[in-house]
Amino acid sequence: MFGIACTAIVEAISAWTRIRSQNLDVALSEFLSGDLSQNQQFITQFFEHPLIQSLSKGNQGRPSYIPPDIVAQVVEALVVSKSAMATLSAGVNAMPGNAKNNRIKGILETVVAQTGNNAATFRNAVAKQFDAVMDRASGWYKRKMQTITLIVATVLVLGGNIDTLNLATVLASNPDVREKMVAIAQQEVNEAKNQAQDKERIATAKGKYNHAIAVMQSAGFELGWKGWPQGGAEWLAKVVGLLVTIFAVSLGGPFWFDILQRVMQVRSTGPKPAAPGKSDSPKSK
Repeated sequence: MFGIACTAIVEAISAWTRIRSQNLDVALSEFLSGDLSQNQQFITQFFEHPLIQSLSKGNQGRPSYIPPDIVAQVVEALVVSKSAMATLSAGVNAMPGNAKNNRIKGILETVVAQTGNNAATFRNAVAKQFDAVMDRASGWYKRKMQTITLIVATVLVLGGNIDTLNLATVLASNPDVREKMVAIAQQEVNEAKNQAQDKERIATAKGKYNHAIAVMQSAGFELGWKGWPQGGAEWLAKVVGLLVTIFAVSLGGPFWFDILQRVMQVRSTGPKPAAPGKSDSPKSK
């Protein structure tokens, strides 16, 4: 449940800070770095193209995702527009500078040398190059999100004093709490299957966190800081318990929901009944 809350909070942060859109901007700025013509940057003209604008949110917004084929079409249109002959090779040659001081010109010169003036082949090559750039960008994005997830998980766990070792001790020593947690787990799995109901019940990231706290407390767990550990052994156990929880929460809601579903399925299946007509005792003669 805290994994679900962590995932929801991270998604909210990502949307609010526009991390995905910024990541795409950085990737495209590297890929399309250089000038289309004198006093005209290629990247600026790219984002001002109608095809890109149609994917943007509002007049000033930037898209968070652009399909590779759209990128290729826009690049082709910009290059051809700079040539009176309306050919790809002439358009690339008309761009200012050279491969050393105008990166995009160097990239497109290589593409044209391989594809000639065949528009379809040119677009495929540009799309393939863009895919390679986005593979790197995906790595940047994942590392950023992993860092944010770890920070959010740490704040949630420390703020709520969610100690895995303590929770495990309570579960092992209190049958009532165990039964409540099993029932709650089954309920969470059943309710999560209905996404509309889940969104209606817990609409925000804060709501998901509050829901997780409420569920744990209703099961009989005491969360929050009510005192400090006494002695080195208690501090060591507390630190280990918190670190284990931080790692577990940082794995996110989808991971734990999948595990929970599998456990509930195995539990509900139970042992197979004996085949009819069979008996444990030997047949009498």
